[in-house]
Parts: sequence; structure tokens; C-alpha cells
Amino acid sequence: MDKTGHQGIQALQLEYHLNIIKEKYKKEFSDHLTENFENSLKEADLQLQNFVNLASEYAEIYNSAKRESLRRQREKKKEGRNKMKDLNSMIYQQESNLQQIETKNEQIQTRLGQVPNQIQEHKEEISLVREAAKAINVDFYANAVKMFQDRLGLTIEKTKGKKMKLIFTRIDPNDHNKQFWIIFGIDSSTKQYYVHEIVPNISGIQPVIDQMNQSGNLRTFVKDVRNLFLNYTNNSVDKLQK
Repeated sequence: MDKTGHQGIQALQLEYHLNIIKEKYKKEFSDHLTENFENSLKEADLQLQNFVNLASEYAEIYNSAKRESLRRQREKKKEGRNKMKDLNSMIYQQESNLQQIETKNEQIQTRLGQVPNQIQEHKEEISLVREAAKAINVDFYANAVKMFQDRLGLTIEKTKGKKMKLIFTRIDPNDHNKQFWIIFGIDSSTKQYYVHEIVPNISGIQPVIDQMNQSGNLRTFVKDVRNLFLNYTNNSVDKLQK
């Protein structure tokens, strides 16, 4: 074999070994790239999953906040409606109360308008009653005075200082016109009757005035005073006869 042929065989062998080396390094480089790429894909998938989880959590938080906001809005609207309902009820009640007050006020005004007429009617009735009582009292006292004057010889007079004077006649059997009298009044501080003057000055008048203060019976007082004058006169006549 010549030199040229030998070199050709060497070239083929060298090319063969180069191809083997190329395949070897190609495979190693390809496996390395594939492994890095898969790791990158896994890392990317992991990051994507983390992002999806974060997005889901954010969406849940957002939806929860939105639901809470809507719930609060509904509660506020419900509370507002309740307050409005209560306010309307209060306004209705106030209007009803106002209507009742206005009705009562109208009734009161109507009654007040009738008061002057009623007062006038009562005044007229009172006046009629007073006139009737006055007429009855006048007749009664006139008859009583006449009876006292005719039967007891009694005359009643008013004196100064709002005192009263009782004048008796027909006491002395020797002189029916002889006067016996007593003046009495009422003490303004004690509201008790007292004797201001008695003629003649006889004894026994104090128990009579005390009885008058206890009972307030003027008729009994007049009768007792007359009896005192009668006893005094009878005793005096008896002494003269003896």
C-alpha cells in the first residue's frame, strides 16, 4: 500500500473517531440542556402554581371583603328603613296627639265660650235664691221681733263697736214699761261672747254668757237673761213686801 492510501485510511479513522466524539458530546450537551430545561419548567410550573394560589387567595379575600361590604350595606339600608319606619310612626303618633290636643282645645274653647252664659245663669239663680231667702228671712225676723216685743217685751238694737243691746220690758209687775237691758259683743281675738254692760247690775250673768259661748244658742241666752231679770225683780218685790 502506498503512502497515499495509508493516509486515506488514517483520515477515515480520524473522521470516525471525530464523529464518535461529536455524538458523545452532543448527547451529553443535549442531556444537560434537557435536564436544565425540565428543571426550569418545573420551577416555572412551581412559580405559576404559587401565583395561581396567591391569585386564588387574593380573589377569596376580595370576594369576602365584597360580601362583607354588601352585608354591611344591606344592614345599613335595613337599619335606615327601620329608622325611617320608626320616624314615620313617631310622626304619625305626634300628628295624632296634636289632633287630639286640637280637638280638646276646641272643646275647651267651646266650653269657655259657654262659661260667661253659665256664670250669668248661675248669678241669676243665686240672685233669685238670695232674694227668696231675704224675703223669707225678713218675714221670719219680722215675725220673731214682733213675737218678742208682744210676748216678752224684748227690743233688739245694734250699738257702736258691733255690739248688741237686748232691752226687756214687762219684767217689773209694778211697771211693765220699766227697761232692763244687757249689751254684749264678740271678742275679735278669742271669738268669745262677753258682757259689756248690764242694767241693773245683777249677779249670775257669767254662767249664762259661758253657756252661750259653748252652745252658741242665742235663743237660750235671751231666755236665761230674762229669767235673771225676773228673779232679780221678784226678789226685790219680796223684800219690799216683807
